[in-house]
Amino acid sequence: MGISKKYIYFYSLIAVFIWIGGSGPALGQEPLSFYDAISKALENNYDIRIAEKELDVAQNNNTPGAAGMWPSITLNANQRNQFADQNKPKSQQTFSNEITPGINLNWLLFGGFSVQITREKLSQLENLSEGMHSLIVENTLQAVILSYQKALLEKEKHELTRQLMQLSVDLWKYTSNQKKYGNATTFDVQQAHTSYLEDSSNYILQGVNFRNALRNLNLIMGEEPTKAYALSGTFEPILEDMKLASIIEQAQSNNQTLRNQFINQSILETDVQLGKSRMYPTFSLSTGVNYTYGSTKIDDLTRSASDPLMVYGNFSLSFNIFDGGNVRRSIQNAKIDLEKNQLQTEQMHNRIKMQLSASYDLYNVRKQLYAVAVENEQLRQINLDLADNSFKRGTINSINFRQVQLNYLNASLGRLQAIYNLMDAYTEVMRLSGGILQEFNGIEE
Repeated sequence: MGISKKYIYFYSLIAVFIWIGGSGPALGQEPLSFYDAISKALENNYDIRIAEKELDVAQNNNTPGAAGMWPSITLNANQRNQFADQNKPKSQQTFSNEITPGINLNWLLFGGFSVQITREKLSQLENLSEGMHSLIVENTLQAVILSYQKALLEKEKHELTRQLMQLSVDLWKYTSNQKKYGNATTFDVQQAHTSYLEDSSNYILQGVNFRNALRNLNLIMGEEPTKAYALSGTFEPILEDMKLASIIEQAQSNNQTLRNQFINQSILETDVQLGKSRMYPTFSLSTGVNYTYGSTKIDDLTRSASDPLMVYGNFSLSFNIFDGGNVRRSIQNAKIDLEKNQLQTEQMHNRIKMQLSASYDLYNVRKQLYAVAVENEQLRQINLDLADNSFKRGTINSINFRQVQLNYLNASLGRLQAIYNLMDAYTEVMRLSGGILQEFNGIEE
């Protein structure tokens, strides 16, 4: 017994409604291009904003006062009251009080060059914070690029599954009509119906994947997860002819992780200098003004008062002759830390070269795989068209035709995945070589 037309039309309407609700652009959606996403991420990403606050702290700390270049000035006031009895007659009991305001200045005039060295270290710490900020910007840039491409990938997959679902419902309608004239069996109709239901399920699930990819993109851009965007970018591969020697040379000077390591090395060098500064004498100035107003009252006598003004200026010279070898030990430890950092820098050089060579090789392999995927999809498309004609002529059955459909689906998915894999490898090469900011930041479409 054949399937009624009303059921076929009913399922066709379901397919249309699923497509409108799942992949069609909703009203009020803001278009989002590739570089719009990058701009939003660089402006709103939480990791970048946190790194900016840390950079602000480092900039605030990099001042002459923090290095100890300026004197410290304190204003103070003391008040003292005293009653003396000591079991004496009342006439010998005394009451006294004093108020002592003052202002004091302490200034390290010479500290073994520690002030200048500390100022240099604070500048290097600010540079390191800038380097860490740049590193986070690079990582965020790579993340938003891949996240946008991932969303485009899922969008393309969504459209592909919709097309296959539409093909299945058309085939189901065709098979049902053919059964009326004895050109198809009930098995063929059921097979077409099953294929349609399977493709509908794949389409619905792919819609979830697409929406999750958009939510992840929103997270990286610092947007609300429910913010609705309509992706306007094109999902195309980047096919560049790069030279390994050139990008390795570029990485030597532009790789941000390596640059931060050099800054760390400079900081350790200043630590050695700071340790050596403790072997010099220190010379400091202490000056100030103190004023004391006091009065004393002995019960049978008239209250007496005094208000002396004291001005002082003192110099202090200190030289550490022996402290159990602690200063020399700290200097030696600082030198060891510097040597360790130099070894780590050499190790980092080799690791970056290795990672860059591997990423470069992977990018070239994925270019070849993309070319294979494109050709495979083209062949599968031809096979699908031939199979469609053969099925309608009755030379192949529904099972064979379904297999051809699935082969085409897998080939198309493979091409889409190959595009994303190419972008993944390309951005990694750009990040390791230090060229990702120049490649993607601030470029107009």
